[in-house]
Amino acid sequence: MKRKIKLLIFLILLFFVHTNVLAEETPNITYTSHAEGYGWLRNVGNDQITGTTGESKRLEALRIDVSGGGIKYRAHVQDIGWMNYVTSGHIMGTTGQSKRLEAIQIELTGTLKEKYDIYYRAHVQDIGWMDYVKNGEIGGTTGQSKRMEALQIKLVPKEDIEEPEEQILDLNYKSYINGGNWQDYVNNGELSGTTGEAKSIKYMNIKLTNTTNVKGSINYSIYNTYSGWNNYVESGTDVGKDNENIEAIKIKLTDELATKYDIYYRVHVGSVGWLDWAKNDDIAGTTGYCYPIEAIEIKLVEKGTETINTSGKKYMNSNNKITYTSHVSDFGWLSYVNNGETSGTTGISKRMEALKIKFETATNSKISYSTYVANRGWTSYVGSDELSGTTGLSRRLEAIKIKLNGNLANYYDIYYRVHVSDIGWMDWAKNDEKAGSVGNDTQIEAIQIKLVKKNETFTESTTRPYVIGGFYGNKYYDAFGRKATGFKYIDGVKYYFDGDGDLIVTNAKKVIDVSSWQDDIDWDTIKKNEDVDEAIIRVGWGVSYDYEECGFDSRFDRNIKAVQRLGIPYSIYIYAYAESNSTAEKEANWVMSKMQQYNIPKSTYVWYDAEIYSISRDTYNSVIPTFINKMKSGGYNNIGIYGGVRQLDTASGNLNTTTLRNYPIWVSQYYKKIQYTGPFIGWQFSSEEFIDGINGHVDVSVFR
Repeated sequence: MKRKIKLLIFLILLFFVHTNVLAEETPNITYTSHAEGYGWLRNVGNDQITGTTGESKRLEALRIDVSGGGIKYRAHVQDIGWMNYVTSGHIMGTTGQSKRLEAIQIELTGTLKEKYDIYYRAHVQDIGWMDYVKNGEIGGTTGQSKRMEALQIKLVPKEDIEEPEEQILDLNYKSYINGGNWQDYVNNGELSGTTGEAKSIKYMNIKLTNTTNVKGSINYSIYNTYSGWNNYVESGTDVGKDNENIEAIKIKLTDELATKYDIYYRVHVGSVGWLDWAKNDDIAGTTGYCYPIEAIEIKLVEKGTETINTSGKKYMNSNNKITYTSHVSDFGWLSYVNNGETSGTTGISKRMEALKIKFETATNSKISYSTYVANRGWTSYVGSDELSGTTGLSRRLEAIKIKLNGNLANYYDIYYRVHVSDIGWMDWAKNDEKAGSVGNDTQIEAIQIKLVKKNETFTESTTRPYVIGGFYGNKYYDAFGRKATGFKYIDGVKYYFDGDGDLIVTNAKKVIDVSSWQDDIDWDTIKKNEDVDEAIIRVGWGVSYDYEECGFDSRFDRNIKAVQRLGIPYSIYIYAYAESNSTAEKEANWVMSKMQQYNIPKSTYVWYDAEIYSISRDTYNSVIPTFINKMKSGGYNNIGIYGGVRQLDTASGNLNTTTLRNYPIWVSQYYKKIQYTGPFIGWQFSSEEFIDGINGHVDVSVFR
């Protein structure tokens, strides 16, 4: 009996020992995931896939169970970051919030940790399957907003682990950022460089570690702004140059490796952004635009395991050909010509009137230019292929400025020269310098333009691209020694010189005064020609012994509405007859009523035309202040007097009083010089000028 009991005890002990051994030898791991559009998937076991691939579905949560020991795990979740660790059987992540898992860390605990390693790898958006990591290392990505789509987990006995150095195929690359230093190496598919910071990559290094039995390595070549394509270099070589941008790159695999793997790469380019994926020695980036590479992503992919679309725009090329055309008198627009060719004419005295310049590239916003138009001055800068100058106005171009904009200006110079009447071909100007002849009554007849890289030597003369005269005392002499008279535009400023060449007004305004004597005026033509700066329009005439009421100019309604419609600056005048204070007030009230009727601003100048010689000095000295004070009481403060120089400046002149000469003066004297000794705002120097748009003669004045 005792023998039977002992045998039974032995068998029971043997059973428990065997059971424990089996439990230690076969720990069990199961796991499941909550996937976008599917919810919780079925449980899978050791080294099986949970999640999806090829469907772009995010993982949102995980649950892991392990027997024979303990486990803890945590996830990096969209908008949350790293969550706290949970243990076996608990849910990690979120459900119902549409938040992606981005990375995971898993560790064994307790006795299981001593005998097993836990390996896991993530399938990640835009990357695919990443390498296995183990024992709490990060699987997936952080800071890149990329979703985990699938996961594999496996338990491996520690004695079964092979040394990883035996079979390694590892791609790493790094960038040197302009104004900074070398970044750390990144791994297959990760971003190197920067985006959104406008920082170019100055140097680059791509390294492929290959300890497999598949022979081969990696070679790459870059395109620099000045030097163009560099020779291919081998794995791990620094490439780049101090004073040049990397604009494009080609990467290729060699030997047997090229038959089993593909190398994909794409670049983020300044002013453009991300270009599409290139593959196996395709060009990625740009050439000719001077756009630097700012970031790069590179992937090594085993053939047949992943397909990346390479049919998009991965490369942009520009030969930076500059083309231009000119509008020439009697010919109109000529055909476009290219770098350095002549646009315009020589030897037949035909003026250039307008110009267009453009780049034959995918983007046309790298150039701007301004022209100097006769009797107008410098125009505002315009962009690529826009018109600078005039057409249909018979206005000559006298000078030009051209400049490059943006990144292109860092690497290219723009050279240009013009053929000028009475001079011929002038020397070359560059980069917004003036080319031509201003204030000399000459015209540009032809132009040549060249785009030159900054590292190239320009051998042609740049000594005398532009000529202008100069002031000597109160007179201006042009480059040919000729004295300026009348209105003269000089380097963008409009001057007026009298008949002897003495400067009368700087920033002068050419002003016409009109009434019913001019019949119907073509104000649109006057506006288009831009020769007249302002108009003074007669509203009517005043009250006298012959006229009991003020008279309304029959053309005032038409004239005032036209200048208001066209935006032509204007003032008004009344031909005054008042010889008493009461009639002067009556004239003022009538003028104010007309200004209100036609919505004429109170700031508008009103001129009191006091050119009747028969009215005495004492009368004018009384009625004119009465008119002015009445106007000012109504809020009209800009009131002046018009009269002849004999009235204002001679001993017997009926306007020659201290009171009257202290008002704003518009003086009339049809002579080559102004002889009025007091201050004046305007000088009416002629009554016999011709203006396009007006039939017959018209009075012309110069105003300050």
